[in-house]
Amino acid sequence: MFTIGQFSTLSQVSIKTLRFYDECELLKPTYTDAATGYRFYSANLLRRLNRILVFKELGFSLSEIAFLLDGDLPAAQVKEMLRAKQSEMKQQIAREKARLAQVEAWLGEIETEGSVPKYEIIVKKSAPRLVASVRGTIADYAESAELFGEINNYLRKRQMKKQFGSVWHVCAGQERELDCEAFMFLEKPVADNDRIKVYELPATTVASVIYQGGDEDGEQAYAAVKSWIKSRGYRKAAPNRELYWQGDVTRDDVSGVTEIQFPILKS
Repeated sequence: MFTIGQFSTLSQVSIKTLRFYDECELLKPTYTDAATGYRFYSANLLRRLNRILVFKELGFSLSEIAFLLDGDLPAAQVKEMLRAKQSEMKQQIAREKARLAQVEAWLGEIETEGSVPKYEIIVKKSAPRLVASVRGTIADYAESAELFGEINNYLRKRQMKKQFGSVWHVCAGQERELDCEAFMFLEKPVADNDRIKVYELPATTVASVIYQGGDEDGEQAYAAVKSWIKSRGYRKAAPNRELYWQGDVTRDDVSGVTEIQFPILKS
């Protein structure tokens, strides 16, 4: 029989950890002195302790370890738990590889440009949102104000709270005219008409960048996100969106805050 200190030295597991395993009933001492509270361990507990350490190293939680140690589990059940842990670890490795790629990309940009990148691009899931929209072809970006005015007047009559956004089906440089769909998020459905369409903007994975400022800042942000998409092995999956968190598409000053979203897929 070993004292907890001796058993700790023998097993290379700290006294604090052994006490914790006792408290959570994962590894009970062979004998505990009722008068002193001292714990004593027999050598045959080393095998159970080693199993605990192995399962812990594999990433199992204490409750999962307790289940794995509880009696003689069928091999098929243990295999199922190991398969689940394998899948979980593969996903974790994939996430860590993605983080490593981001770190390496930042290092590459800093080494190339000699400065920290001005814009931060993130990949996120854009949730489905109910919108009221109106779409039209325009000669330049300033004309989009008419589309926003039209939808704003329609919703004002219904006393709706509004947040602006747009989908650019055709942007500058692609065609002769721009194809803009102005929209406003809705908290509840409203009736539509021949011009105003009410529908759910679908969920999608987007590369997102936020910038503050006017046209020049927007052009730089667009260039940054396009370069990011190409360098990370993605491709554009749908028309890009803009969300106007402060200001709108027609404002050209430092106070405007805009989010650009590019729906993406892995190439």
